[in-house]
Amino acid sequence: MEIQIQRQSSKCLGCNKPFSHNQKQYSLLKIENLNFLREDYCETCWLKRSQFPPTGETYSQWETKYRDPSVAKATPEEQYKPLLDICYESIAQGGPETEAMAYMCSLVLRRQKIFKFIREEKGDSGKRKVLIFADKYNDTQIRIVDPQLTESQMENTRRALQERLGQPRGNGNERENLAS
Repeated sequence: MEIQIQRQSSKCLGCNKPFSHNQKQYSLLKIENLNFLREDYCETCWLKRSQFPPTGETYSQWETKYRDPSVAKATPEEQYKPLLDICYESIAQGGPETEAMAYMCSLVLRRQKIFKFIREEKGDSGKRKVLIFADKYNDTQIRIVDPQLTESQMENTRRALQERLGQPRGNGNERENLAS
């Protein structure tokens, strides 16, 4: 059975007004005629919607923020430029320490949807994995060696990356700072 759910709408189903970038949005997933149907509402219409009985069977509902694709595409180039620079510098330098830094950067950039995972290959020696990513802002593919870091090496690399990015340390939220 194939399940298809529509993408986030660019306008409110209730008032038909376009959503603005980062505007709070309420989504409802319901089942009608054995199909999933997604409905997206602004906050005002969501509150009014509760006054009317819904049609179909409600499957799920959630609150999110609308991400305008044109704004989102323009923002990361500036916002993630320092991280992209560190990643590309680390790739160019080569070596175990810089491989770890490039790998860590690629994980964060993938999570932020700047890099898209394409495939995994075996390295030149056949022992190490090489991850192939598409960098959607530089319109290129890059190869990142998986250095197979231990937990402590991963933590040390994360700290080094935070220092290079100028992020504060020791506040107990280091993982959230790097990931946000």
